[in-house]
Amino acid sequence: MSRTVRIAALASAALGLVALATPSQAASTTGALMLTHVRPNAAGADTRDGVQLNLNGEYFVIKNVTTRTINTSGYIPDITTNTYGRALPSYYLPAGAKAYVHTGSGRHYRDSTGAHHIYRGYARHTLLNTSTATNPDLRLKKPGSPDNNTATGSITTCNWNTAADGTTYSC
Repeated sequence: MSRTVRIAALASAALGLVALATPSQAASTTGALMLTHVRPNAAGADTRDGVQLNLNGEYFVIKNVTTRTINTSGYIPDITTNTYGRALPSYYLPAGAKAYVHTGSGRHYRDSTGAHHIYRGYARHTLLNTSTATNPDLRLKKPGSPDNNTATGSITTCNWNTAADGTTYSC
């Protein structure tokens, strides 16, 4: 074997090892939307004197992984230990864009940095701060899927176990 061929073979093998050592993308999806991050525990207390606080500080982030605009209407966030999975509202998320899906109320919009914001309209916190439930803690399901804490209809999932105050986790 010539020296050039040996060097090329060694270089190819080295690149292959580097590729194996590189972590793959943690999140995945079988649909148009993918969960990328979650902040299940908004900064500060959840309630004070019976009043819910900082509902919009609790959120998850979805990404449109297609090359076309997707309407988020009907996608079901299914939280493992409860039935707070009302379908997402209608919002047209452009190709490749990410949206913060907030627990509380607000006007859906795109901010000056290009981030999209969608509001679910809950009057209480819905994401788990602590969990002993079976993984995952959150599933995003295709439209028409049941909110029944099973994998049926799941396109992407996220797990965080115990959530630190105000911490955002990658999915």
